[in-house]
Amino acid sequence: MNGRSQSLSSEKGSILIVALLLCAIIGISLASYIKLGKSVLDEANRSLYANASMNLAEEGLEEALYSLNQQVQNSSYSWTGAGWTISGSDVLRAFTGFTFDQKTTGEVRVRIYNYSSTNPRVVARSTVTLGGTTSPVIEKWVMIQLSKASKFDNGLVAKNSITFSGNNASVDSWNSDPDNNPATPAIPYSSSVAHDAGGIGSISVSVSAVLVNNANIWGYVATGGAAPSVGSNGLIGPFGTPSGTVVASRVSTDFTANFDAVSVPTQTPISIPAITSTTSLPRAGDSPASDGKYYYTAPQIDFNNQTLSIAKRTGDTVSPNVVLILTDTSDSIDIGGGSGEIAIQTGATFSVYAPGDISIAGNGILNGGTTSATANQPIAMQIWGTAPTGSSQNIQIAGNGVLSAVLYAPQGNLKINGNGDVLGSMVANNVSVTGNAAFHYDESLANFGGGNPFRVSLWNELTSATDRAAYASDLSF
Repeated sequence: MNGRSQSLSSEKGSILIVALLLCAIIGISLASYIKLGKSVLDEANRSLYANASMNLAEEGLEEALYSLNQQVQNSSYSWTGAGWTISGSDVLRAFTGFTFDQKTTGEVRVRIYNYSSTNPRVVARSTVTLGGTTSPVIEKWVMIQLSKASKFDNGLVAKNSITFSGNNASVDSWNSDPDNNPATPAIPYSSSVAHDAGGIGSISVSVSAVLVNNANIWGYVATGGAAPSVGSNGLIGPFGTPSGTVVASRVSTDFTANFDAVSVPTQTPISIPAITSTTSLPRAGDSPASDGKYYYTAPQIDFNNQTLSIAKRTGDTVSPNVVLILTDTSDSIDIGGGSGEIAIQTGATFSVYAPGDISIAGNGILNGGTTSATANQPIAMQIWGTAPTGSSQNIQIAGNGVLSAVLYAPQGNLKINGNGDVLGSMVANNVSVTGNAAFHYDESLANFGGGNPFRVSLWNELTSATDRAAYASDLSF
C-alpha cells in the first residue's frame, strides 16, 4: 500500500509541476502578446500622428506660399499685419493650438528665407506631442524651393492638341539669357548652344493630344493622360536618340497647366485709325505713359505689301516699349502680300493684344535680323490673344524665314506653316506645325512675367540630423 500511495503522490506531483509549467508558459506568452499588442498599437498610433505631423508641415508651407503670392498680387501686402515676423531678409511664423484625439497637440513653425526675392526658400518644422504617454514628440521637417511660374515654361503648350505634319520638323531649346540679366548681351540661337530640353505639352487626356508623327523632339513631351503618337521617323529624347525611338524618361502623362484669360492693360492708350499702310510706332510727337511705354489702340492691322515698324527711341528703357491694343473682334491682324511684315528694330520691343483672328503671311514677323543669329530675343515680340473664354480665335503664321516671338492665346487655334526657324514659346488651345519648321524654345522665358505667382521647384523632406541641423536654430523661435 505504501508503495502504491507513493507512486500516486509522485504522479500527482508531476502533473502539478507540468500544470505549473504550462501556466507559466501561458502567462509569459500572454504577457508577451500583450506587450507585443501594445507595441503594435503604439507604432500604429505614432504612424497615424506622423501623417498628421506631415499634414501640419504641409499646411505651414501652404500658408507661406499663399502669403508670398499675396505679396506678388498686392504690393501693399503687410507681412506683419498677416501675423508674420520680419527678421532681416526672412519672415517667420508659428502656428500653434492644433488639437487631435487622445489629448494630442501639434504646432508648426515656418521660416521663409529671402522672402522678397524671386526664388525664396521655405522650411517648415512640425511637432506633434502625444497625450497620455511619455513617447517622444513626432517631428517632420520639409524644405521647398520656390521660383516664379511662367506661362512659357515649355516651348509649345496646348489645351487640346499639338500636331506636327512635316517630315523634318524638330524641337530643341537654348537659353538667350542664361544669367537672367537683361543688361548683358543676349545669346542668339545656334547649334553650338542648343540644348535637348525643348518641352511640348497638352493637358488633354485624348489619344490625339500630342501627335509627334515624324518630328524630332529633342526634349520632353507631356500629356494629360495618353501617350504621344510617334511615327517611324519621329523621336522623343536627348540628342543622339535614333529615329523611331521614344525615351521613356522624356515622356510624362500627368501634365497640368492653367490657361488664364489675358488681361488687357488698363493705361489710357492713344487712339489711332486702323493700320492699313506702312506705319511706324511710336509716332513722332507722341509721349509715353507714366510707366515709360507707348500705348496705342486701333481697330485692326490690315494690309498687303506694307510694313508696320516698331522703333526704339533714345531714352526708352522699359520693355515692351510699344503696346498696341486692337479692338476688332472679327479680324484683328491680316498681313499679306509678298513683302507685308511687322518689323521690330533691334533694341525695340512690341506687345500686341488681339481679340480676333490673326493671319500673318508675306515676310511675316521680322523681329530684328533675318537669321537666328541676328534675330531679337523672342520676348521682344509678344502676341496676346484676348478672345473671351468659350470663343474661338484662328491664328495663322506663315513664312520661310525666322520667327522670333512669344504667343499666348488660350482660345486660339494656332497654325505655324513654313520651313524656317521658330524661336520662343507658343501657348494656345490647339497647335499645328505644318512644314519642316525647326522650333527652338527659349529657356529664359521660364523667368518671364514679374506678376506671375510662385511655384514649387523643389520639395525635400529633411530626415537626417545633418540636414535638420542646418535649420535647427532658425526654427527654434
